Amino acid sequence: MDAATVDIYERRAGEWIARRGEATDGIGRRLRELAGAGPVVDLGCGAGRYLGELGVPVVGLDASAAMLDLARRSGMPLVRADLTNLPFGDRSLAGAFARHSYLHLPKPQLAHALGDLCRALCDGGALLMTLIEGSYEGHHLPADDFDGRFFACYRPAELRQALARAGFAEVAVEERPTGPSRTDLLAIARR
Repeated sequence: MDAATVDIYERRAGEWIARRGEATDGIGRRLRELAGAGPVVDLGCGAGRYLGELGVPVVGLDASAAMLDLARRSGMPLVRADLTNLPFGDRSLAGAFARHSYLHLPKPQLAHALGDLCRALCDGGALLMTLIEGSYEGHHLPADDFDGRFFACYRPAELRQALARAGFAEVAVEERPTGPSRTDLLAIARR
């Protein structure tokens, strides 16, 4: 993950969670329904906003120690790691949840990171991920309230293609308006 972005999360974790609060959109529960009873990972779990929605067994993964310190209140297992080198065995996960985490990787790193995730999912394992729709890539996303973080935005076809190339099947990408000038992409796929 981009080092400048991790540094922002390290320095401003408390402010970030104070602005974001708890998750209320239910997409964590949606992943749990898709994955069934097996182990799931929250990739880029941050302060742990979705860990409760994801149910057990779940592990939170983040590159920021400060964010993981905040996530400890969940009582769930946590691991500090990077999205490009996951510390999970082959076919060990029933599901993976990634709410606005892979968007912090430069586009050339996405294929490797998604391939590593596909390796860690069991046959039929589910992925639910969100990204920001668009073509922007850089450290100054317009209207970002924590300026300096790296973002890579994607078009629906571009995201579908990246997931398929990484080995995912049954790829579906939907656009979800999140405000007057922003749309998120919600992707669901299976290994």
